[in-house]
This record gives sequence, C-alpha cells and structure tokens, in this order.
Amino acid sequence: MKILISLLVLFYSIVGFAQSAESVLKSLQNKFDSISDLSADVNQKSNGKSSLSGKLFFKKENKLRMEFGNQTIIADGTTSWNYNKKDKKVIISNYDEAGSGLLSINYLIYQYPSECDLSLSSEGNKTVLVLKPKSKRNNLGEVKLYINKENLIDKAVVSNQATGAMEVVFSNYKLNQNLSDSKFTFSAPEGTAVVDIR
Repeated sequence: MKILISLLVLFYSIVGFAQSAESVLKSLQNKFDSISDLSADVNQKSNGKSSLSGKLFFKKENKLRMEFGNQTIIADGTTSWNYNKKDKKVIISNYDEAGSGLLSINYLIYQYPSECDLSLSSEGNKTVLVLKPKSKRNNLGEVKLYINKENLIDKAVVSNQATGAMEVVFSNYKLNQNLSDSKFTFSAPEGTAVVDIR
C-alpha cells in the first residue's frame, strides 16, 4: 500500500511539474505576443569559449537583424542576407525559420516546443524551461531557456552531439521601439561580391 501511495504522489508531482512547464511556456509566449519589436545585446559561447558578441534586432513577423563585428545577418521573413564586411561578400538565400534555430524567436518560442517534451528546473532566481526533442532526428537538440521575472529569455543553451554546447546570453533588452522595416532589408555596397543561392 505504501508503494502504491508513493507512486501516486510521484505521478501527481510529475504531472503537476509538466503543467508548470506548460504554464511557463504560455507566459513566455504571452510576453512575446505583447512585443512588436525588440533589440538586445547578444553574447554567444561555444563549448565554454566566447565566440561572438553583438546586437540582435527582431520585428514581427520574422524580421531579424544580427550584427557581429564584420558579420551582419538580415532576414525579412522571406529572404536572408549574410554579409561579411571584411570579405566584401554577401550570400543571399531563402529564409528558413527552422534552420535559424536559436536565432529565430518565432521558431524557438512557438514551434519548437511542440516538437519537444517540456520540463522545468531552476538555477539561482531563474526558471529554466527545458525543451527535449521527441525525435532524435531533430537537428537543434536539447534547449534550455533561462527565463527572468519579466518573462524574457536571459540565456539559451543548446546541447547536441554534432556541435557540443552552445550558449547565447541576451541582455539590455529594449522593447517596442517601432523599429523601421528598412533595418531588415539589405542593399549590397558597391564592390560587394553577391552570391545568390535562392
């Protein structure tokens, strides 16, 4: 009888925790529903070593701009431009939301969770939403979203066998600034080599 009661308590605590993960995801989605655009500082680390620092700009729907030193990546929801200022080269491709992984806010917050089992943990005062893919064929891997009290993502950590651990830290958020659409298009400067793979 004690074993049965223990199993029931364990079952209900697991079910309650799963519902908590769902409610944390819903709060995160509600927050992003209220945001028309945002900017943030970004620092990316791969396997514990800082590799990129820069700025992220996002505007609904699927408009994205990332500036990392000589590298600028821009997407308008249909087309992506990957511009290297040092090499004077731009690669133009069709925008692939799922392929953008961590850097596609829409995919990460609204679509990817439906492909995963959700759970919760905590680290310090941060709630950590863990997204574990249901299919091993999913390329993104396990994602941990560190969510602050404002329901914004402070950090995202991706772990998969191919790339190891990658961490992206977001800070200095600015919300609803009415960013211009022109920020999310690209015209190649004169002398730029253009590679169009659309």
